[in-house]
Amino acid sequence: MKKGLILLLLIVIAVSLYAQGGSEARTTTQGPRPVTLRVLKIDDPLEAMAFRDIVAEFRTIENGKYSHVNVEFDVKPFAELFPSITRAVATRSDVDIAMIDGPNIRHFAFNNVIKDLSNYFSKEELKTWAPQSVEEGSYAGRFYGPPLVQSAQLLWYNVDMFKQAGIDTSSTDGWKLGPDGDALTNFKKLTIDRDGDGTPEVFGVNTDGPWDYFYGIVGRSAGEKGSNAYKLVADDGITFSGYFDSPEAIAAYQFQQDMVYKYKVKSAQEITNQMFAGLSATHFYQDMIIGTQKDLFPDFNMGAMEPTYWTTPICHTGSWHYGILETTRNFDEALAFIKFASSDAGAKYVWKYKNQFPANVNLYNTIDEFVDPNNPRHLLVEYFQKAGVPRIATPAYTEYNTLFTEFWRSLMAGERDVAGLAKRYAAEMTKSAQQYKGWNQ
Repeated sequence: MKKGLILLLLIVIAVSLYAQGGSEARTTTQGPRPVTLRVLKIDDPLEAMAFRDIVAEFRTIENGKYSHVNVEFDVKPFAELFPSITRAVATRSDVDIAMIDGPNIRHFAFNNVIKDLSNYFSKEELKTWAPQSVEEGSYAGRFYGPPLVQSAQLLWYNVDMFKQAGIDTSSTDGWKLGPDGDALTNFKKLTIDRDGDGTPEVFGVNTDGPWDYFYGIVGRSAGEKGSNAYKLVADDGITFSGYFDSPEAIAAYQFQQDMVYKYKVKSAQEITNQMFAGLSATHFYQDMIIGTQKDLFPDFNMGAMEPTYWTTPICHTGSWHYGILETTRNFDEALAFIKFASSDAGAKYVWKYKNQFPANVNLYNTIDEFVDPNNPRHLLVEYFQKAGVPRIATPAYTEYNTLFTEFWRSLMAGERDVAGLAKRYAAEMTKSAQQYKGWNQ
């Protein structure tokens, strides 16, 4: 009787285990549970087309390993994006991935908004992208986010206006700034005041948005590499006094203002497509201007040369990066997606639709436009490699850029005490950055 009971129990256990095994087998047969990745990003119709194709191919890689993963995009205007990212983590919402502008990686890493991905990207994988991209995606020696694209600038110009002004276009070397520099000499030749009323109808140089990305290089170029002016902020990342307002930087700011009011070769107004509209002879901008020219101004005869500079040739680099939020519930799938999207296979779609300088070294080294020495995009790569540097390293970049915009608008509005203006804003920048004290220790 006792043996019979034991045998019965063994039979029950065996049947139970078999049933469980069958259940697991059925679950495996049905496939993994569906996963939806939610991505916060800037509203960009061209990127939307690129991500449509990126997602479609992602779901087919590795024999359909991620076919159960859907990706949804929550797009925001630029001004709303970063607050939305912070809010998503604070409220522990179901957002998994965010697009983050390169200079802000440090801010979000410092505040534990995005995950440290250093252990998930090998040294070989990091070589996929330009060194500037890796630096822009890092904080305190750790890697937080691979790049979507890259950027650099050239001085684009109206070829016909250059010919009319008798300016030699055989060299692509940048012009030197300053009262005695060839930049001012040439901008004067290109400036046209048809009715002689003192207000030009065509300016030698364009005016663009008052952001650090474009005009932060004014002070930096005025200094030698490693100087306070070139750094614009101390190595601690939070001290701007003595750097942003260094004597060399102040002289450069003064000259920028003088180009508007004293020499009248530059407008104080920010005008969209100023060069294409025939209101300026040159435009300092990224290579995305080529897409604008092809799409909207196909008959415009445009050339390119290295940007103007003071002492040190320089252009700002950086663009959007992928970051995985600390609160994601789908880390493995999120990691797989950003690895694919930032790979050469994924990045080719962003190039296809957005036509912006790729961060992927192998990709831009195999695209005809970047390889052909007669194409301006080849010059862009050369200048990027020679003079391209990330924007200043500070976790307070958002605060700094806001104050920089105020500073630049006051400068262009004709503030008479340029030195005092620079010193005042350097102090404000330093004050706003103190909340991050110890960020790089």
